[in-house]
Amino acid sequence: MALQSCRSSLARRHGCVRMLSQPYARTFATETPLTPDSFKMRVEQLDEQGRAPRWKETPAAMKAAMPMDHAKKAHNKVWVVNSSPERLDAMYNQLLGPGGSKLLPEEVKWLAVTHKSFDQGRRGFNDRLALLGRYTLVMEGTKHIISKPPMEGTKVVDEFDRTPFEHEQLASIDNLNVQSHQSYLRKDKLYDLGVNVGLLEVLRWKPRQVNRLDTSGVEVVMNGAIYAIVGALVLHHGSVVAAQIVREKILSRLPDN
Repeated sequence: MALQSCRSSLARRHGCVRMLSQPYARTFATETPLTPDSFKMRVEQLDEQGRAPRWKETPAAMKAAMPMDHAKKAHNKVWVVNSSPERLDAMYNQLLGPGGSKLLPEEVKWLAVTHKSFDQGRRGFNDRLALLGRYTLVMEGTKHIISKPPMEGTKVVDEFDRTPFEHEQLASIDNLNVQSHQSYLRKDKLYDLGVNVGLLEVLRWKPRQVNRLDTSGVEVVMNGAIYAIVGALVLHHGSVVAAQIVREKILSRLPDN
């Protein structure tokens, strides 16, 4: 009996909450829909108020009244990242070719090179862009491997003496028995590419040990930034344009071995 009375009272309360929420739902539904023009207008209004973009300054609402992170060693707190847009554009031009800095908006260019360790992730970070870019690189790397002529050692003798179906257009698929996308897109290869184009100088992150970047995971952070740049290109220009840029500007610079 006690359970029945509780259920009835809960049902009445749920009905009251639903009735009270209906006017607010109708009010929100009558608001002006968010279109690209209205969104641009709101961004311009924010700029007129003198607010700095998020990549440049931590939002005031996300700042604590007092610092809560304390390093065990004081020198590990001293770490300076790039804040020059010209230096960032120079890296994009080195990586994507002349005019590469104009392929992405200003906010996205900074977001793609920002790791979640920078500023406690309060200015955004590139994890989601990196996930999309990684799948794009894996796809293009696999296509590059199977586009080569048949390699040595691709044929495997069947232990049951069976004869598989063979066709000249399928012969290159067996290249994946010799070379996989994991070996072609190794972390050290992408890291060397990032160093050559100046990505390390504009990367925004906070290493655990500022004097030992290798043990702080600099290779992983650098790979994530390259993945994120590719992911941003996919979102802004589509898979066809992004795939062409990946083949011409990234895969062509990686050694085959």
